[in-house]
Amino acid sequence: MVEALRAKAQGTKFRVIAGEGSHLPFPDGRVDVVVIARLLYLTPDWRAVLTEAYRVLASGGHLLHEWGNGEADEEWVQIREKARALFEAAGVRFPFHPGVRSEVEVDKYLEVLGFVRTADLPMGPGPILTLSEFLRRLAGGELSYIWNVTKSVQEECLPSLKAWSARTFDLERSIAMPREIRWAIFRKDAV
Repeated sequence: MVEALRAKAQGTKFRVIAGEGSHLPFPDGRVDVVVIARLLYLTPDWRAVLTEAYRVLASGGHLLHEWGNGEADEEWVQIREKARALFEAAGVRFPFHPGVRSEVEVDKYLEVLGFVRTADLPMGPGPILTLSEFLRRLAGGELSYIWNVTKSVQEECLPSLKAWSARTFDLERSIAMPREIRWAIFRKDAV
């Protein structure tokens, strides 16, 4: 990602500082903005990441958060959750996304920390794919949903997932995944 940033920022002077999200290498109240996108559902210690963001933000600083993991009524999310249920029924305790399960949980924890939601910035729909393409990417390991699932469990569960999906949805219909990309903007109130 750092190399991709350097390639995109040709001619722009910047300094890269690498650190662990739950132990940022900055003093208290030193940062004006923290950006977190599509991370917290992948992070078991997601609360520590948000607590650390609060610590390093200056009073009046902003946290921008983009969930990007879809809503429960979206067809691709229902397929993903069916995959989770099948893997769990096959004995895989945490098949994927070991972090937070909903944006509502993130919002509640940010409120506990002392953040105030100041705005939502809609960015439009996510990439357009058919559900068939989504299933192909999922089964092929391109998406993180099967990375913690053994090959034998994949072989047991993925045919059932594909059959259920074909019975439940029009797999050739193109949809945005997610339906809407939206940044939530929070402010750290003065202490």
